[in-house]
Amino acid sequence: MKNVLILGANGSLARVTTQYLLKNTDLHLSLYLRNARRLNNPDQSRVDIVDGDVMDYQKLVAAMEGQDVVYANLSGNMKAAAENIVKAMHASGLKRKMLKTLFSG
Repeated sequence: MKNVLILGANGSLARVTTQYLLKNTDLHLSLYLRNARRLNNPDQSRVDIVDGDVMDYQKLVAAMEGQDVVYANLSGNMKAAAENIVKAMHASGLKRKMLKTLFSG
């Protein structure tokens, strides 16, 4: 079974993505978000919920251990977040990522 880390897991697109992946794959998901108590675990056998901020480098590296893919569903200061995510990926040896961004003008 592959492991997917979803950053920004409480975002609307991330929630839809989570439901899709649970319904249509056998992936194990780690849902990473600030204030994790806001999110109910949809499947305790396949989902871990991690409380963390993408700017917390050490926590991000720890969350990436054992993951096969990182899906980042983030908004805000994307440059700083993306740099921290890539740095953490290199430290953990993770090679695959998907990045969804939200730009407002």
